[in-house]
Amino acid sequence: MRKAAEKRDLFIAQAISAIDDINKTINLFASRLREWYSLHFPELDDLVDDHRDYVRIVSEIGPRENFSRESLSKIGFKDREISKILDAAKTSMGADFGDFDFEAIRALADVTLKLYEVRRQLEKYIDEAMKEVAPNIRGLVGPLLGARLIALAGGLNKLAMLPASTIQVLGAEKALFRALRTGGKPPKHGVIFQYPAIHRSPRWQRGKIARALAAKLAIAARIDAFTGEYKADMLKEELENRIKEIKTLYAKPPRRERPRPRRRRRGRR
Repeated sequence: MRKAAEKRDLFIAQAISAIDDINKTINLFASRLREWYSLHFPELDDLVDDHRDYVRIVSEIGPRENFSRESLSKIGFKDREISKILDAAKTSMGADFGDFDFEAIRALADVTLKLYEVRRQLEKYIDEAMKEVAPNIRGLVGPLLGARLIALAGGLNKLAMLPASTIQVLGAEKALFRALRTGGKPPKHGVIFQYPAIHRSPRWQRGKIARALAAKLAIAARIDAFTGEYKADMLKEELENRIKEIKTLYAKPPRRERPRPRRRRRGRR
C-alpha cells in the first residue's frame, strides 16, 4: 500500500487536478469581481478581456479616480489601450465607491491574484516532477498535457498498458459512449486536442494527426514506465515528419458525397 501511494505519478495526477480546480475557482471569482466592480466602472468590462489584467487593476489601482498612464503601463497595457481606459474613466456612468465598500472588493481581488500565483507554483512543480517520472511524455507533448494524460489513465503504468486508440480518446469518454449508444460518429480525439498541431490544423486533418500522436504517446509511456531511456527527441522528430506528410497528402478537404435523389416509382393508373 505504501509503495503504491509513494509513486510520483500519482502526485502529478493530484497536482494537475488541483490546477483544474484552481482554474474553475479563478474563473468564478473573476466573473464575480467583474460584476461587482462594474457597479463602479462598467465600461472597463468591455475594454479589458484578460481576467488577470482586470484583477490586477482592481487590486493595484483601485477606484477609477486613481487611474493614470503610469499605473496602467505598469500592468502591461499599451498606449492605445491606456488612452481608451482613461477616456472611459473620465466619462464613466458608474456609481462612486467609498473606502469601506472598496476594501471588500480588493480583498476578493487579492485572493484571486494569490490563486494565480499558486497555479504558477503547481505548474512549476509538475514540470520538475515530469522530468523524473515521465521525461519522454514531457518531451513529446509538454508537462501539463502529459500530466493530464497520466491523471486520466490513473497512473503512468496504466497509461503504458493502454493501446494507442484508447489514448487518442482519453478525456472524451462521454462522447464515445454517446456515439456507441446512438450509433453516431465516435470522437476523433480527447484531451490531446490541446496539442498545438491538432487544434491549429484544419478539421479534416485533426483525426489523422491525433492518431499519429497517440501512437507516439503509447511508445513514450511504455519507455517511461519500463526502461527509463530518453527517446523523446527521436519520437518527436518522427511525429513532425508524419504531420508534414499528412498536411501534404490531405491539403484539401475531402469532397462530400451528395445523396442521390430517389426515383419515384410509377404506380398503375
